[in-house]
Amino acid sequence: MLAQKNRLRRASDFALASKGMRISGENFLLYVATPTKGEQAGAPVKVGLIVGKNVGGSVVRHRVSRQIRHAIAPHLAQFPNGTLLLFRAHPGAATRTEKNLSGEVSALVAKYLSRRASATQ
Repeated sequence: MLAQKNRLRRASDFALASKGMRISGENFLLYVATPTKGEQAGAPVKVGLIVGKNVGGSVVRHRVSRQIRHAIAPHLAQFPNGTLLLFRAHPGAATRTEKNLSGEVSALVAKYLSRRASATQ
């Protein structure tokens, strides 16, 4: 479960996050917006979810949302303070098991970290 302080809530934060780096997965698109120096440097990492009706009905969308929140929580410490993460679920996410979704979230985080490491070199 994500703490209240780690959730994206404002539309302006969603807009800012959607302009960040895009990382594609099989069932998700992950946007990562890292803060510039001084900008939200002390702020916590925040996570937002976009799970539209194309994923499924209300019950399915909420199940996918819970699974994403549960899967990303252990990875938050790997991101710099003030980072905004935005997950957009694709329709295929509804048919995946929690283990598969968790594995894909971990793979997206690893993909981002490797891109970030290569960009700083």
